[in-house]
Amino acid sequence: MLRTVAANWGLIITGVLMVMMTTVSFYFITAYTPTFGQQVLKLASIDSLIVTLCVGMTNLVWLIVAGALSDRIGRRPILLVFTALALATAYPALSWLVSQPSFRRLLLVELWLSFIYGSYNGAMVVYLTEIMPIEVRTAGFSLAYSLATALFGGFTPAISTYLIQVTGDHAMPGVWLSIAAVCALGAALRAAPRPASVPVPRAAPVGDA
Repeated sequence: MLRTVAANWGLIITGVLMVMMTTVSFYFITAYTPTFGQQVLKLASIDSLIVTLCVGMTNLVWLIVAGALSDRIGRRPILLVFTALALATAYPALSWLVSQPSFRRLLLVELWLSFIYGSYNGAMVVYLTEIMPIEVRTAGFSLAYSLATALFGGFTPAISTYLIQVTGDHAMPGVWLSIAAVCALGAALRAAPRPASVPVPRAAPVGDA
């Protein structure tokens, strides 16, 4: 297994970059939202928690919708559209939010980011499986997802806080989201699904001619 993983390290790195947008977005709109709302935007804690609850519910909806849609139109179009949307709107949306912080604006921005995250992830999880060779599918998928979470997603709250402190710009987490979107966009353009395996012919029942 280790030899197979080593032979496909380039593909696993591509997978890490694809998952990077998922993990960065998820940690921002869930784990970091209460802190961002209270400490950066100076909103009431209940406001941030209500927004986080709404985001969790909409994540579920968009994951299902995008997954079903990707079965009809393909995974890659969805990946390309939503990475482009994240790249184009993450920083402007947060700039709009921090210019006049309010519960309403926080809710609208977080629901927009939830729409992007859920739609992207609904197609990405399946696509990540499809690009992995069969012999390394489980290990490759698990390693790519775990590395992206450990190296990028899990550090999103810390990175966001650092960028705000260094620049003084409260919308800087949008830049981090945009960087993740660029990486995911490049990975989606590079990766291609593996051909479907040829089914093994079934043996004829005993006694059939």
